[in-house]
Amino acid sequence: MNGRPDRTTQQVLLLLLGVVVLVVAGSDRYLDYVRAGFRPLLLGAGVVVVLLALSGLRRSRGAAGHDHPGPAVGWLLAAPVAVVLVVAPPALGSYTASRQSAAPVAVPDQPSSPGIGADDPGTGHRTMTLFDYYVWSQAQDTSALEGRRVRLVGFVSPRAAGGWYVTRFDINCCAADATAIRVAVPDGPAEFEPDDWVEVVGTHVPPQVDPAVGYPEPTIDAASVVPVEAPAEPYE
Repeated sequence: MNGRPDRTTQQVLLLLLGVVVLVVAGSDRYLDYVRAGFRPLLLGAGVVVVLLALSGLRRSRGAAGHDHPGPAVGWLLAAPVAVVLVVAPPALGSYTASRQSAAPVAVPDQPSSPGIGADDPGTGHRTMTLFDYYVWSQAQDTSALEGRRVRLVGFVSPRAAGGWYVTRFDINCCAADATAIRVAVPDGPAEFEPDDWVEVVGTHVPPQVDPAVGYPEPTIDAASVVPVEAPAEPYE
């Protein structure tokens, strides 16, 4: 025994990896890792990996008796399979957000949109993404937010200066490049715990400087906070 997987074992591991990719991409679980538009790419990659593995297995059967050990790194193919099947990592949450380097998100001098839009039908508030609220609340002209009630949806993450943040991750392609977007809720009800998903409806107040981070943070004066189910697509 030299600890190295033979070629057949490598192809089986590769096949399992392809199957796992297809299973994840075929359900909403893939949204915990990448943007919604990446599903076709994941499905295509899974099919290619499965076909390569099956082709390799056919070659291995044809070379029966001559199956030599492959490189030891071949066992690394088992790592992503084990992680997804055994651990099943969830979407990023408050732990990652609280440990991410808290650099302020760069915002333009003025948002390109002329306003935040009309209220949601049948309501007295306007639903905004946390990123949009972040941009508007720190623009030079915040008149679009004045006198408006806004609705934000995200998960709770700790805030050293009191209350908590309503938080969501913004991603370009996948969880590996995620940036935490946080809006301070200084008077957020204490009954909510980190990673609880909440709907916050309130009004804009000027950004507040948290001594723990040292720069103005977008802030909302919450009129109501209610628990909600985590969305199928957790990232913005």
